[in-house]
Amino acid sequence: MINYLIEQIGFAVCHQIPSKSLTFGNITLPICARCSGIYMGFLVTAIILFLFYKKRESSLPPLWVMVILIIFILSTIIDGFLSYLNLMPTNNNIRFITGFLCGSGIMAIVCPIFVFQYYEETNNRRIFKRPLNFIIYIVIISSFITLTLLRFNALGNFYYYFSIFAVVFTFYFINLVMVLLAPFFAQKSSKLMSKYLLLPSISALSLMAFELFVSYKIHEIAARFAT
Repeated sequence: MINYLIEQIGFAVCHQIPSKSLTFGNITLPICARCSGIYMGFLVTAIILFLFYKKRESSLPPLWVMVILIIFILSTIIDGFLSYLNLMPTNNNIRFITGFLCGSGIMAIVCPIFVFQYYEETNNRRIFKRPLNFIIYIVIISSFITLTLLRFNALGNFYYYFSIFAVVFTFYFINLVMVLLAPFFAQKSSKLMSKYLLLPSISALSLMAFELFVSYKIHEIAARFAT
C-alpha cells in the first residue's frame, strides 16, 4: 500500500520513464534521474543548512556564492534544453548531477527567506559568509552525488523511499515559506519547533496535497491523450 502511494506521488510529479530513472539492482526509483536529483538536492541541502546555521542567519549568501548557486540552477535547465533539441548528448548520471545542483541551489536561496519570515528575531548574517562553510557544503553534496551514482544494490530501498520523501519535503517547505509570507503567520517564533509552526504547517501540507492531486489529474489526462 505504501509503495502504491509512493508510485502515485511519483506519477504526479514525473513522467516515470524507466530508461530515464536510476536503478539499484532490481529497484527503479519512482521518479526520473533529473527529478530525483532536484528533490534530493533540495532535501540534502536543507539538512546541511539546518545543521550549519543554528544562529538564525537570515541573509542571502555573498555575491560570489549566489553566482555559483545560479549556475547550479541553470545547469539542469541547460542540460534539459540542449538534450531536448539533440544539441548535446545526456544520460542519467548527468541528469541526476545537474538536477541535484539545481535543487541544492534553490534550497540555499530559499532557506534564508524561511528563517527571516519564521523567527521573531534573526541575526541578519549571510549564510556561507565563511568560504570554509561553502567548501564543506560542496564536499558533502559531491560525496552524496558520488555515492548515489555508484548505485549500490544494498541502498536501493533507501533511495526509493528517500527520493519520494524528498518530493514531499520540497513541496511542504516551499509552501511553508509561501504561507509565512502572510503577515498573520510571519516572524512570531523564538525556536524552530514551536506552536507557531503548527498552523503554517497544516496550511502548507494542505496546499501540497491539493497541488499533488491537481498535478496527478493533469498527468492522468495527458497520459490518456498520449495513448
